[in-house]
Amino acid sequence: MTAEIISVGTELLLGEIIDTNASWMSQRLAEIGLNLYYRHTVGDNLPRLSRQIGLALERAEVVLLCGGLGPTDDDLTREAIGEATGRKVVSYPEAERRLREFFSARGREITPNNLRQACGPEGAELLPNEVGTAPGICLEHGGRLVFALPGPPLELEPMWRREVEPRLCERLARTEGGGAIHTRMLRLADIGESQAAHDLRDLVEQQTDPTMAFYASPGEVKIRLATRAANAEAAEERLRPLEEEIRRRMGAHVYGVDDDAMEVVVGQLLVERQATLAIAESCTGGLVGHRITNVPGASRYLLADLVTYSNEAKQSLLGVPAEVLEKHGAVSEECARAMAEGVRRALGATYGLATTGIAGPGGGTPEKPVGTVYVAVADERETRTGGFVWGTSRLAFKERVAQMALNTLRKSILGGS
Repeated sequence: MTAEIISVGTELLLGEIIDTNASWMSQRLAEIGLNLYYRHTVGDNLPRLSRQIGLALERAEVVLLCGGLGPTDDDLTREAIGEATGRKVVSYPEAERRLREFFSARGREITPNNLRQACGPEGAELLPNEVGTAPGICLEHGGRLVFALPGPPLELEPMWRREVEPRLCERLARTEGGGAIHTRMLRLADIGESQAAHDLRDLVEQQTDPTMAFYASPGEVKIRLATRAANAEAAEERLRPLEEEIRRRMGAHVYGVDDDAMEVVVGQLLVERQATLAIAESCTGGLVGHRITNVPGASRYLLADLVTYSNEAKQSLLGVPAEVLEKHGAVSEECARAMAEGVRRALGATYGLATTGIAGPGGGTPEKPVGTVYVAVADERETRTGGFVWGTSRLAFKERVAQMALNTLRKSILGGS
């Protein structure tokens, strides 16, 4: 079975909203084993949208639309589906009843334009929306399935799980050669995409099933392993040998799997060792602490995150000696070392982590250009430091330094260099 996704909304074409729905649905389709060959974005224009739906119906067994189901005149998905399939748009009494109950329960008067959301192509099933007002649409037309889902992710994702995915899985089960695509994402640090691809090039050249693909993002490389199998056990049998060989070659570069972000891995290591952490940030402005506290239960190990942006704060809160700042400057290995040791001492933590650098676009010198950064991790035995130069945008610099800092902490906890 094949599918196409059509995202609806002029705001998507203008870049005012990032289309996370299409990416999310693509991942869900891959997980259940439904092939996705095309994704489109169409503005709020009835002729163009109905034409795109018609083209998708010629090629795919499943057409998925998101957006354009609201109450305003530029919400045209219902009408476009009707036009593309030659069906009238009619009102559905049960959907209207739900709408009226929704507004009544909140003490609000329903307006005539809201009743548009109780309409859909003739012969369709309107899918209940447990979060918002716009029902979804499920329509079988000429042996094809058409689904239309509301645009807000908080409405789309529950409707997908409750109404759409079960129908797709049922349809897939009736087709020959069923079996879902099973994936595993290995996450690597301290290595570039080109180096990882070079070290694993023979595995790539020989791949059939499972397959490998490389993805680079700030501070890490991801290797996606994928296989089509009837169940999770069969998929595990196919993926395990390849994963083991990659781990053997990549060693400590592999830090996590799937959703194991660096801050999750670091948190697990701290919990296992009953260790605590204190952070002193300068150039990252609290981003390291933000990532750490995104993990539930971070209060078990994080004692404090001090954003010591000025030299005065570094001296008064962390005890960085004035002579270090005068001789070496705030952006230096010596300052990073003093910050990590100072925050650890001040909070009585097992580990002290510090960042200092020049995020830009100004502030650089020939000796210390924009993108210069130093990171340090201190424990009771020693202080580890690292320094790099990454000339990039201010935000990308901060994101990469935060990743580097967390990875330096990970290696320190593990006892690596």
